[in-house]
Amino acid sequence: MRLIKSVLVASVACAVAAPAMAADLSARPVYKAPAPVQAAVFSWTGFYLGGNLGAKWGRFDETLSGPFDSITFSRGDSNTSFVGGGQIGYLWQTGQFVFGIEGDIDATRLRDSVTVGTATVAPFVAGDTLSVRNDWQSSVRGRLGWAFDRTLLYVTGGGAWANLKATGNFVPFGPTPGLTVERDKTVFGWTLGGGVDYMLMANWSLGAEYRFTRFDRDNDLALGALPVLGGTTPITARSNFDTHEVTARISYHFGGGAY
Repeated sequence: MRLIKSVLVASVACAVAAPAMAADLSARPVYKAPAPVQAAVFSWTGFYLGGNLGAKWGRFDETLSGPFDSITFSRGDSNTSFVGGGQIGYLWQTGQFVFGIEGDIDATRLRDSVTVGTATVAPFVAGDTLSVRNDWQSSVRGRLGWAFDRTLLYVTGGGAWANLKATGNFVPFGPTPGLTVERDKTVFGWTLGGGVDYMLMANWSLGAEYRFTRFDRDNDLALGALPVLGGTTPITARSNFDTHEVTARISYHFGGGAY
Protein backbone atom coordinates (compact mmCIF):
# COMPACT_ATOMS: atom_id res chain seq x y z
CA MET A 1 0.00 0.00 0.00
CA ARG A 2 2.81 2.36 0.90
CA LEU A 3 4.52 1.52 -2.41
CA ILE A 4 1.37 2.36 -4.34
CA LYS A 5 1.09 5.73 -2.63
CA SER A 6 4.72 6.56 -3.48
CA VAL A 7 4.14 5.72 -7.13
CA LEU A 8 1.01 7.90 -7.28
CA VAL A 9 2.81 10.88 -5.66
CA ALA A 10 5.71 10.59 -8.13
CA SER A 11 3.31 10.44 -11.09
CA VAL A 12 1.46 13.55 -9.97
CA ALA A 13 4.77 15.43 -9.49
CA CYS A 14 5.92 14.51 -12.99
CA ALA A 15 2.61 15.59 -14.49
CA VAL A 16 2.87 19.00 -12.80
CA ALA A 17 6.54 19.59 -13.68
CA ALA A 18 6.31 18.49 -17.32
CA PRO A 19 4.63 21.71 -18.68
CA ALA A 20 7.15 23.91 -16.87
CA MET A 21 10.07 21.93 -18.27
CA ALA A 22 8.57 22.12 -21.74
CA ALA A 23 8.19 25.89 -21.38
CA ASP A 24 11.82 26.18 -20.32
CA LEU A 25 12.98 24.10 -23.28
CA SER A 26 10.95 26.14 -25.80
CA ALA A 27 12.07 29.58 -24.52
CA ARG A 28 15.32 29.84 -26.50
CA PRO A 29 17.16 33.20 -26.77
CA VAL A 30 16.60 35.19 -29.98
CA TYR A 31 19.75 36.47 -31.72
CA LYS A 32 19.49 39.35 -34.23
CA ALA A 33 21.96 39.62 -37.09
CA PRO A 34 24.13 42.77 -36.89
CA ALA A 35 23.09 45.63 -39.18
CA PRO A 36 25.16 45.70 -42.38
CA VAL A 37 27.95 48.25 -42.38
CA GLN A 38 27.40 50.80 -45.16
CA ALA A 39 30.43 51.84 -47.19
CA ALA A 40 31.37 55.49 -46.86
CA VAL A 41 30.42 57.66 -49.85
CA PHE A 42 32.99 60.20 -51.01
CA SER A 43 32.07 63.86 -51.54
CA TRP A 44 33.93 66.23 -53.90
CA THR A 45 32.50 69.37 -52.28
CA GLY A 46 35.08 71.99 -51.28
CA PHE A 47 37.91 74.27 -52.39
CA TYR A 48 40.96 72.94 -54.19
CA LEU A 49 44.33 74.27 -55.34
CA GLY A 50 46.86 72.64 -57.64
CA GLY A 51 49.20 72.65 -60.62
CA ASN A 52 49.24 71.39 -64.19
CA LEU A 53 51.81 70.57 -66.87
CA GLY A 54 51.43 69.41 -70.45
CA ALA A 55 51.70 70.20 -74.15
CA LYS A 56 50.02 72.85 -76.29
CA TRP A 57 49.84 73.22 -80.03
CA GLY A 58 48.15 75.77 -82.25
CA ARG A 59 47.63 77.21 -85.69
CA PHE A 60 48.52 80.79 -86.58
CA ASP A 61 47.24 82.83 -89.52
CA GLU A 62 49.15 86.10 -89.97
CA THR A 63 48.60 89.14 -92.15
CA LEU A 64 51.12 91.93 -92.67
CA SER A 65 49.39 95.09 -93.90
CA GLY A 66 50.58 98.36 -95.37
CA PRO A 67 48.58 101.35 -96.64
CA PHE A 68 48.08 99.91 -100.12
CA ASP A 69 48.05 96.12 -99.83
CA SER A 70 48.66 93.21 -97.45
CA ILE A 71 50.35 89.82 -97.37
CA THR A 72 48.45 86.95 -95.74
CA PHE A 73 50.29 83.89 -94.43
CA SER A 74 47.65 81.21 -93.91
CA ARG A 75 49.00 77.71 -93.31
CA GLY A 76 47.88 74.46 -91.80
CA ASP A 77 51.09 73.73 -89.90
CA SER A 78 51.05 73.43 -86.13
CA ASN A 79 53.43 74.88 -83.57
CA THR A 80 54.00 72.97 -80.32
CA SER A 81 55.06 74.16 -76.88
CA PHE A 82 54.90 73.22 -73.22
CA VAL A 83 52.15 74.65 -71.02
CA GLY A 84 52.18 74.69 -67.24
CA GLY A 85 50.86 76.62 -64.26
CA GLY A 86 48.26 76.43 -61.54
CA GLN A 87 44.52 76.21 -60.95
CA ILE A 88 42.12 77.06 -58.13
CA GLY A 89 38.44 76.27 -57.82
CA TYR A 90 35.43 75.13 -55.85
CA LEU A 91 33.17 72.11 -56.37
CA TRP A 92 29.66 71.27 -55.13
CA GLN A 93 28.30 67.72 -55.16
CA THR A 94 24.65 66.69 -54.97
CA GLY A 95 24.04 63.00 -55.53
CA GLN A 96 26.39 62.02 -58.32
CA PHE A 97 26.28 65.45 -59.98
CA VAL A 98 29.29 67.70 -59.41
CA PHE A 99 29.43 71.30 -60.58
CA GLY A 100 31.73 74.20 -59.84
CA ILE A 101 33.99 76.97 -61.08
CA GLU A 102 37.72 77.03 -61.79
CA GLY A 103 40.33 79.64 -62.73
CA ASP A 104 43.83 78.98 -64.03
CA ILE A 105 46.92 80.75 -65.32
CA ASP A 106 49.72 79.10 -67.29
CA ALA A 107 53.01 79.91 -68.96
CA THR A 108 53.72 78.73 -72.49
CA ARG A 109 56.09 79.44 -75.39
CA LEU A 110 54.02 79.03 -78.53
CA ARG A 111 55.53 80.93 -81.47
CA ASP A 112 55.50 81.27 -85.23
CA SER A 113 57.51 83.20 -87.80
CA VAL A 114 56.90 84.04 -91.46
CA THR A 115 59.14 85.71 -94.04
CA VAL A 116 58.17 87.80 -97.03
CA GLY A 117 59.19 86.10 -100.27
CA THR A 118 60.26 87.54 -103.60
CA ALA A 119 56.69 88.28 -104.72
CA THR A 120 56.06 91.28 -102.49
CA VAL A 121 53.74 94.26 -102.28
CA ALA A 122 54.80 97.75 -101.27
CA PRO A 123 56.15 98.75 -98.82
CA PHE A 124 57.51 95.28 -98.01
CA VAL A 125 60.59 93.68 -99.53
CA ALA A 126 61.89 90.13 -99.63
CA GLY A 127 63.36 89.19 -96.25
CA ASP A 128 60.96 91.17 -94.07
CA THR A 129 59.91 88.94 -91.16
CA LEU A 130 56.86 88.80 -88.87
CA SER A 131 57.16 86.77 -85.66
CA VAL A 132 54.24 86.05 -83.33
CA ARG A 133 54.41 84.39 -79.94
CA ASN A 134 52.17 83.54 -77.00
CA ASP A 135 53.81 83.57 -73.52
CA TRP A 136 50.89 83.13 -71.09
CA GLN A 137 47.22 82.19 -70.93
CA SER A 138 44.43 82.12 -68.35
CA SER A 139 40.79 81.15 -68.13
CA VAL A 140 37.72 81.18 -65.91
CA ARG A 141 35.47 78.18 -66.53
CA GLY A 142 32.45 76.33 -65.26
CA ARG A 143 32.72 72.60 -64.56
CA LEU A 144 29.96 69.97 -64.74
CA GLY A 145 30.69 66.37 -63.87
CA TRP A 146 29.45 62.95 -62.84
CA ALA A 147 31.12 61.25 -59.87
CA PHE A 148 31.68 57.54 -59.40
CA ASP A 149 32.79 57.73 -55.77
CA ARG A 150 36.46 58.81 -56.08
CA THR A 151 36.42 59.13 -59.90
CA LEU A 152 35.07 62.32 -61.48
CA LEU A 153 34.33 62.72 -65.21
CA TYR A 154 33.61 66.30 -66.28
CA VAL A 155 33.23 68.85 -69.06
CA THR A 156 34.45 72.43 -68.72
CA GLY A 157 34.08 75.69 -70.63
CA GLY A 158 34.29 79.45 -70.30
CA GLY A 159 36.30 82.55 -71.17
CA ALA A 160 40.02 82.60 -71.98
CA TRP A 161 42.72 85.29 -72.18
CA ALA A 162 46.22 85.23 -73.63
CA ASN A 163 48.99 87.57 -74.68
CA LEU A 164 49.91 87.92 -78.34
CA LYS A 165 53.28 89.50 -79.10
CA ALA A 166 54.17 90.49 -82.66
CA THR A 167 57.66 91.47 -83.82
CA GLY A 168 58.34 92.94 -87.24
CA ASN A 169 61.88 92.85 -88.65
CA PHE A 170 62.14 94.98 -91.79
CA VAL A 171 65.38 94.73 -93.71
CA PRO A 172 67.18 97.76 -95.17
CA PHE A 173 66.19 98.60 -98.72
CA GLY A 174 67.96 101.35 -100.65
CA PRO A 175 67.88 104.54 -98.61
CA THR A 176 65.34 102.98 -96.19
CA PRO A 177 67.07 101.81 -92.99
CA GLY A 178 66.25 98.53 -91.26
CA LEU A 179 63.69 98.54 -88.44
CA THR A 180 62.56 96.18 -85.67
CA VAL A 181 59.23 96.86 -83.96
CA GLU A 182 57.50 94.83 -81.22
CA ARG A 183 53.94 95.10 -79.91
CA ASP A 184 52.11 93.13 -77.18
CA LYS A 185 48.36 92.70 -76.79
CA THR A 186 45.99 90.75 -74.52
CA VAL A 187 43.36 88.86 -76.54
CA PHE A 188 40.11 87.22 -75.46
CA GLY A 189 38.42 84.00 -76.56
CA TRP A 190 36.50 80.94 -75.42
CA THR A 191 37.65 77.50 -74.31
CA LEU A 192 35.93 74.11 -74.12
CA GLY A 193 37.09 70.66 -73.04
CA GLY A 194 36.81 67.84 -70.55
CA GLY A 195 38.76 65.56 -68.29
CA VAL A 196 38.91 63.05 -65.46
CA ASP A 197 40.05 63.37 -61.84
CA TYR A 198 40.74 60.59 -59.35
CA MET A 199 40.88 61.26 -55.61
CA LEU A 200 43.80 59.68 -53.80
CA MET A 201 44.15 59.41 -50.06
CA ALA A 202 44.81 62.51 -47.92
CA ASN A 203 42.74 64.80 -50.19
CA TRP A 204 45.08 64.73 -53.22
CA SER A 205 43.65 64.19 -56.70
CA LEU A 206 45.34 63.31 -59.99
CA GLY A 207 43.77 64.01 -63.37
CA ALA A 208 44.11 64.73 -67.07
CA GLU A 209 42.37 67.39 -69.16
CA TYR A 210 42.01 68.37 -72.83
CA ARG A 211 40.90 71.83 -74.00
CA PHE A 212 40.37 73.63 -77.30
CA THR A 213 40.59 77.44 -77.29
CA ARG A 214 39.65 79.92 -80.00
CA PHE A 215 40.70 83.54 -79.59
CA ASP A 216 39.20 86.63 -81.20
CA ARG A 217 39.50 86.80 -84.95
CA ASP A 218 41.56 89.57 -86.54
CA ASN A 219 43.72 90.67 -83.63
CA ASP A 220 45.34 93.84 -84.97
CA LEU A 221 48.68 95.03 -83.60
CA ALA A 222 49.96 98.37 -84.91
CA LEU A 223 53.68 98.06 -85.62
CA GLY A 224 54.12 101.79 -86.10
CA ALA A 225 55.45 103.62 -89.14
CA LEU A 226 57.97 102.10 -91.53
CA PRO A 227 60.42 104.67 -92.93
CA VAL A 228 60.24 104.95 -96.72
CA LEU A 229 61.66 107.36 -99.21
CA GLY A 230 60.08 110.73 -98.58
CA GLY A 231 58.29 109.83 -95.35
CA THR A 232 56.77 106.92 -93.38
CA THR A 233 54.01 104.41 -93.87
CA PRO A 234 51.93 102.66 -91.13
CA ILE A 235 52.35 98.89 -90.71
CA THR A 236 49.83 96.57 -89.02
CA ALA A 237 50.21 92.92 -88.04
CA ARG A 238 47.14 90.76 -87.69
CA SER A 239 47.04 87.25 -86.22
CA ASN A 240 44.35 84.65 -85.71
CA PHE A 241 45.15 81.53 -83.73
CA ASP A 242 43.49 78.49 -82.19
CA THR A 243 45.09 76.22 -79.61
CA HIS A 244 44.77 72.68 -78.29
CA GLU A 245 46.25 71.47 -75.03
CA VAL A 246 46.54 68.30 -72.97
CA THR A 247 47.65 68.60 -69.34
CA ALA A 248 48.24 66.38 -66.33
CA ARG A 249 46.85 67.89 -63.12
CA ILE A 250 47.41 67.47 -59.39
CA SER A 251 45.25 69.24 -56.79
CA TYR A 252 44.87 69.39 -53.03
CA HIS A 253 41.24 69.52 -51.81
CA PHE A 254 40.47 71.41 -48.61
CA GLY A 255 36.98 69.91 -48.28
CA GLY A 256 35.35 66.69 -49.37
CA GLY A 257 35.97 63.33 -47.77
CA ALA A 258 33.66 60.50 -46.82
CA TYR A 259 30.17 61.02 -45.38
